Amino acid sequence: MLSHPFLSRAMIAALAVLALNVSAPTLADEAMDAKHVIDNAKIAVERVRDEHRPVEQLNSLLRRAKGVLVIPSYYKASFIIGGSFGDGVLMRRNENGNFGDPAFYRMTSGSIGLQAGMQSAEIIFIILTDKGMQAVLDDEFKIGANVGISIGAIGAGAEAATTSNVGNDIVAYSRNTGLFAGGSFEGSVIKPRKDWNAAVYGIDLSGPDGIVRRSQLLYADELKQTLVSGIAAAQPQQVN
Repeated sequence: MLSHPFLSRAMIAALAVLALNVSAPTLADEAMDAKHVIDNAKIAVERVRDEHRPVEQLNSLLRRAKGVLVIPSYYKASFIIGGSFGDGVLMRRNENGNFGDPAFYRMTSGSIGLQAGMQSAEIIFIILTDKGMQAVLDDEFKIGANVGISIGAIGAGAEAATTSNVGNDIVAYSRNTGLFAGGSFEGSVIKPRKDWNAAVYGIDLSGPDGIVRRSQLLYADELKQTLVSGIAAAQPQQVN
């Protein structure tokens, strides 16, 4: 008969193997999900640009942008009590005028009020100031709390939302499908997806500030090119 100490060691070894088999695919799945968001972000930029008129206004803002946050799929569903979420990428314009690597973020919100319906949206937040960029890079950013937001919306049931200092720091465009009566992006919370950042870049680069300052992720090249397509990139400032 096997001794209890042997059984204990065998059980521990089995559990360790099981843990490895479970955790490894999870990390791979997170990296794959993150890559899908990059692909969908490229499509979202193309759709919003194609449907927005006049396109020159959007391109002008992209030309001046310090950075962009693209949420390719932002889902809302509610009946009196609402909830919304969507994953996306934050990209910073570097000193050479190009966009750096994408850091992964999640946008969520919840609300109680006269709301009913279902909706999905593709959203581009164009960040125009250093203040706005730093606010998003912080660990948690609440829309309307410390940076002026201007929402330009496209699609069924879309609603423009403004704050008292509209357009000073960030301008957002959305392309919506479905129907949503009431509500806006006000009060939504944007936070880094540290799990996805770690899965793609490694644990040492899971913080968004370090990620957006680099430009090494080849998989994101098409998204970067789509953002600057048809516009002259902002020239880096000369230091005297």
